[in-house]
Amino acid sequence: MKNFKRTTFYALVAFMSIAFVQTTIAGVTFSGSGLGQITGGVPGVSLTGIASGTATHLGKYTRTENLVFGPGGTFTGDVTFLSADGQTLTATTAGAFTSETTASGTYTFTGGSGRFEGTTGTAYFSVELLAGGEFTVRFNGSIDR
Repeated sequence: MKNFKRTTFYALVAFMSIAFVQTTIAGVTFSGSGLGQITGGVPGVSLTGIASGTATHLGKYTRTENLVFGPGGTFTGDVTFLSADGQTLTATTAGAFTSETTASGTYTFTGGSGRFEGTTGTAYFSVELLAGGEFTVRFNGSIDR
């Protein structure tokens, strides 16, 4: 009986430790890249776009982005990543154009659904505009969940 209680106790401690680790993953790398298309907006005022690519913790993803332009080539907005299994990761964006065809900035993660619920963190991104309204995006940072 003592062995059963001891084994049960150790199993319970191990289970609780695993559950704690899984719910408090902190500072894991989040990076990826994609190819997108500008889908709308008002020139000089706003922009909407979609993209798809691959990223750590998402695998293959699609995303939508909405930006509002400010003075001096700056912009703010939001982006929603959708993983292949239907879970979302959301962020606000802030950045600026560094030339006529390049921009960079920061994603600030604000949550999501499923395994991304309550996710926080930041990632730095760079964008290159291509012909025909296409663009490439690369990002690297970390998320806490």
